[in-house]
Amino acid sequence: MNRQDIAHQVSTTLGDHADDYDIDGIVDDLIAAHDGQINSIDDFDSESYWAIVETRDLTA
Repeated sequence: MNRQDIAHQVSTTLGDHADDYDIDGIVDDLIAAHDGQINSIDDFDSESYWAIVETRDLTA
């Protein structure tokens, strides 16, 4: 999956709060966590995914 598709998936999971997060940073972290190969955010279990997302919270 390309970077833009992953970013769209991430922003969809964040809903109305997407602007509160660094989407590009989240995508970078997700890709790095899977050694550069990711097909979907579904490749992550919920706990791991949200742990990565929380590190990119711009409101914290």
